[in-house]
Amino acid sequence: YLPGGEEVKKAVDARRGKTELSKLAAKMEPGTWAELKTTMPKRLWTSPPPSRGLHIAGWTDDAHWDSRTGQFLYMGLRQTRQFIAYSEENNTWRVIKLDPKSDNPVFQTKTGHIYETNGFDHERSRFYHFYRDFRSAEENINLKGGISYFDVVTEKWTKLPAGGPGAMALEYFGALDGLVVLGKEAKFFSNKRQKWESLGASPVDGYHSLMRHNPYRNEILMGGGNHNKRLVARITKEGKIERLKDFPGDFGLSPDKVTIDPTSGRYLMFSWKNGPLKCFEFDSNENEYRLVKNASEGPYPYKKYSATYSVCAFIPEYGVVMWAEPRGVFLYKHDSSIEYPLAAS
Repeated sequence: YLPGGEEVKKAVDARRGKTELSKLAAKMEPGTWAELKTTMPKRLWTSPPPSRGLHIAGWTDDAHWDSRTGQFLYMGLRQTRQFIAYSEENNTWRVIKLDPKSDNPVFQTKTGHIYETNGFDHERSRFYHFYRDFRSAEENINLKGGISYFDVVTEKWTKLPAGGPGAMALEYFGALDGLVVLGKEAKFFSNKRQKWESLGASPVDGYHSLMRHNPYRNEILMGGGNHNKRLVARITKEGKIERLKDFPGDFGLSPDKVTIDPTSGRYLMFSWKNGPLKCFEFDSNENEYRLVKNASEGPYPYKKYSATYSVCAFIPEYGVVMWAEPRGVFLYKHDSSIEYPLAAS
């Protein structure tokens, strides 16, 4: 799977074998981690003023990769938002400036984290983000929250029509061509109809839960969180919500993560909530979990604290997952050929 058709394929072929990222990924053996040395400006991961300089990650895993432009994108938050990007072409990080006076998106917030409020349309290269209202009598600010998408090619923001719910977790869903937002009810914004609709009651209501769009399986996986610590479900390409086997332990943000292995389309679920770090490979079609020891024991590059503040995104064209935080950037290449032991759930 490579999103975007012939245009994206040509862009990827032009970069392949010429960038530090592509060369490192090509050298990696399945089942290994490798550090990618990049140029990263100071305070990249720090909320800009008037924030007190807090970390923009934590309680999230929600970065996204754009194959068209070769960029790793992450919107972070702690009192103020910081939108950051890594460019494969020049192996360098940058800040994408936000307008503090705009509500497309709103720059400030009273408190909170990003959680799972970033989404990505791989076909159109659109980065979605949810944000709340911000009002301040002292600063004479009254800005309306909502959901906007950033066109990665033009670098312009577009705000969706009002009517969407508050979000703790959202994802773009390619099979239905629209945005899914979780709450007690799963809401859907249709690009074709340009309106909000209901997908029905959601067994996963969003708070500290994890959510991942899977373009390989044409589905969205959702699970865990404060109110349903082991529950896992998916939204199928027909828009139906199906409950799957429970996760083999408690699962939820801070510091748990979920991503996708680009070589198999299976989920990789990293969990710290039940003792030492464990990684599970989950096959939603077979509805079974397998314990992946070589992903988590020994070679995993982050300690628990730094893992909390790392974000990740899968890279379809190179078959790796990219992880990033201030202390380092790493690639993981999963070995999907190993018969991992089944995990009880």
